[in-house]
Amino acid sequence: MDFEEVNIILFFTLNDIYPIATGRAGMLASNNPYVSFPFLRFRFKEKDKNDVIYSKIRDAVKDFKGLLSWEMITFDDVPNYLIVPTYVYSEGRPASGDLNEHLIAKYGENLYRKMIDQAIVDIPNLAKSIRDKFHA
Repeated sequence: MDFEEVNIILFFTLNDIYPIATGRAGMLASNNPYVSFPFLRFRFKEKDKNDVIYSKIRDAVKDFKGLLSWEMITFDDVPNYLIVPTYVYSEGRPASGDLNEHLIAKYGENLYRKMIDQAIVDIPNLAKSIRDKFHA
């Protein structure tokens, strides 16, 4: 699977489960995957934020065993959910500053890049795990 397929597979997996209202399909910047941590921001069309569909996806994400641990989170002040590697918000939501810069300072450039490489390996398997849970 090439990088562009990896970058959008989770979006299309979720969109196959139920139509997505948000438009950003890629989890990483296509010109340089190290520019930002991997994430998918989404919400489903015509689904309340507390709909059971989100719990089912959250469980699939939490149960996924990959190179990294992953989670699906949301914040009270936004309508969307995020699927991110756990390390991204391990200390909670930052009050200010650039989150990528914070992560690079915390982990160092080499480990930060390694975790992005691990995410690129995990993403297709995470998508498969979610798909399998919904088609079981």
